[in-house]
Amino acid sequence: MWRLDEDVHRLLALCREREIPCEDLAGLPLKRQRECAAERLLLCHAMGQPVRCAHDIHGAPLIEDVEVNVSITHTPRLVAVAISDDTVIGIDAEQVDRHQVLRVRDKFLNASEKQFIDADDLMAHVIAWTAKEAIIKAERNSALDWTDGITLEPFAHKGEEDAIILRATCGNRHYTLECRQLEGHRITVSRPVNA
Repeated sequence: MWRLDEDVHRLLALCREREIPCEDLAGLPLKRQRECAAERLLLCHAMGQPVRCAHDIHGAPLIEDVEVNVSITHTPRLVAVAISDDTVIGIDAEQVDRHQVLRVRDKFLNASEKQFIDADDLMAHVIAWTAKEAIIKAERNSALDWTDGITLEPFAHKGEEDAIILRATCGNRHYTLECRQLEGHRITVSRPVNA
C-alpha cells in the first residue's frame, strides 16, 4: 500500500530516482499521473525492481515479462496492489466514510444479502462493496451482475474491528476474502478457493 500524501511532481521525481519509466504519463490528467506514478513505485517495491505495467483486453493490469497475477486499487488517498504467483487475485479499497454506498445498495446487494446487511449500516455496505469489486477484479469481468452474479455469505463485523474473513460465490467459483481497516479505508483482497 502507498498512502498518497505526495503531489504528482514528488511522485514523478521518485520514479525518475528509481529509474522507473514515467515519460508516458505526461499527457494524462494530473490525478491519473499521480495514481500511475504511485502504482509504479509500489510495484517496483513489491517486485524488487522497476517493472512495466500494461493492461489486458479487459483492462486488468498485468506486469510485462513476469508471470504473476496482479490487481490494483486507488482512492484519492491510497494506492494498493495485490500480487500472487499461483492464483487470480483481486483487491479493492474504499474510504470508510463513503456514504454513497447506502444510496446505491439496490445496485449491488441481492435479496439474501439485504437480509443480513442493515439498510443504515455504512461499514457493512462498504465491506460488501469492496468484496464484490475485488471479486470482479479477480474474475476480470467488469460486466458481471453485481446483485445476482456474486453472492456474499452472511458476515458480521463489530464496529471498527480490523480484519474479517468473508466468503462468496461467483458462478461456480467460491471465494475467500480478507477485509481489513487501515488508514481510514476498508481494503479487501479476494482469492478463489481451491484454485
